[in-house]
Amino acid sequence: MRKRSLILLVAVMLAFALAGGAFAAQFQADMTMDGMGQKVTGKVYVKGELMRQEINTPLGKSITIIDGVKDTTYVLMPNEKMYMEMSNEQLVFAESETIEEKLGDEADVRKVGTETIEGYKCDKYEVKYKDTAMGESAMWFSQKLNYPLKGITKTSEGTMTFTYTNIKEGSVDAGLFVIPPGYKKFSY
Repeated sequence: MRKRSLILLVAVMLAFALAGGAFAAQFQADMTMDGMGQKVTGKVYVKGELMRQEINTPLGKSITIIDGVKDTTYVLMPNEKMYMEMSNEQLVFAESETIEEKLGDEADVRKVGTETIEGYKCDKYEVKYKDTAMGESAMWFSQKLNYPLKGITKTSEGTMTFTYTNIKEGSVDAGLFVIPPGYKKFSY
């Protein structure tokens, strides 16, 4: 169980930590996180500086909403109708911040090429963390969406991959980024 929790935590954190600049695009996509014998699927929605991830885990559905304007992350547990609120200072980029600036103190980041992922021209980056426990990553950032569409992280625990597929650009309902009525706030 500990390994499953670690996989999910690292995969989710990686997706958030490397989320693109100003979240300028509006789109939705299917999301798959796969690693160390576990596969987690879900959806991602992006609208301006708002992002929502819906993840289907072995323990049920988990929803995370990031509000870049309020610098706040909400983790919703639909089965319990509860949510947790936390600061997301380390989870998203500032409007003009690049991957090199964001991770410069923590990792060596270098652009290694350009590839097409799901029909989008992406800049590929190699990330070698100074804390060797964090491992190494390869990230593909869409030039158009300013958002990572694929990532591979290798640590001593194993390899994890996240990918976005079935990307649909267009207006995203603002109601997806609010806490539903009847949810109660809790904290650790």
